[in-house]
Amino acid sequence: MATLRRAALALLLGSAAAAPRNQEVVPRTELSHPCSRAVSRSVRRLLEKDILRPAQKAGVDAWAPGCPFDPALDLWGKHERQKSRKRGSGSHWACGICGKVFQSEHYIDLHMERKHMNETPRGGVCLANYCEMFEVCQGDSKFKRRKDQEPECDNETMQQVRHSCEEAMNRCFPLGQESSRILNAKFSRQYCRVLDCRIRAEQKNEHHMDLMPVIVLLILIVLICFMVFSLVVCCVDYSDDIFQILVSSGIVSSGFVKKATKARNDARKPLGLDRTKCV
Repeated sequence: MATLRRAALALLLGSAAAAPRNQEVVPRTELSHPCSRAVSRSVRRLLEKDILRPAQKAGVDAWAPGCPFDPALDLWGKHERQKSRKRGSGSHWACGICGKVFQSEHYIDLHMERKHMNETPRGGVCLANYCEMFEVCQGDSKFKRRKDQEPECDNETMQQVRHSCEEAMNRCFPLGQESSRILNAKFSRQYCRVLDCRIRAEQKNEHHMDLMPVIVLLILIVLICFMVFSLVVCCVDYSDDIFQILVSSGIVSSGFVKKATKARNDARKPLGLDRTKCV
């Protein structure tokens, strides 16, 4: 009997020790290509919205050779177009090239990297390299880092990024044509010339200063609402005293006070605020 108890105890201890091993979370396989797909998605979205579409409306119908913003040179452009989220299946994604379905966007990206790199353009451009232009180097993150977590701005890096930006603008919008020259000046001023640590710091300070009037206005609105609510409560709780003061000062007549008192009592009854019942 004692032998059986010892065997059972050993079995329980063995299963308890093995439980944490079975519960270990297997880390997911990460993408190996140095060009970030998440950051490229953020850059692509803003690039199409703020540069490509306005340029097409301005009359740019073809991109100059070597233009890094040419959609045909987008390294992950075709992969993104071949991805589709399946309806009614939560976060499942389908590959438009081979038809396979994956549980998340990360795994379909991993599949594209492993199986369909032949679908990428030769000499494709990594749009993530232009993330500083649009200030989206954190990728698809919806929440920006706190101030104490932001990487320190480096002027040397900013100079390199600014040079790449200006070079891209000159390639995409040659100065030899009037329409493209205007776009070159506009986009260079908007995206390239601001790539400076001092300018970035000033822009952040201006952004915080712009938020201050909104915060002050919201505080004032809350205070006004609180004061109005308090005034209404005081008027309701001390309405008899207020009516008596108004009658004694001759501002209102006793008949008006009787009508107001009756209207107040009638309004209290449906709400269950009849004080006579409470007493």
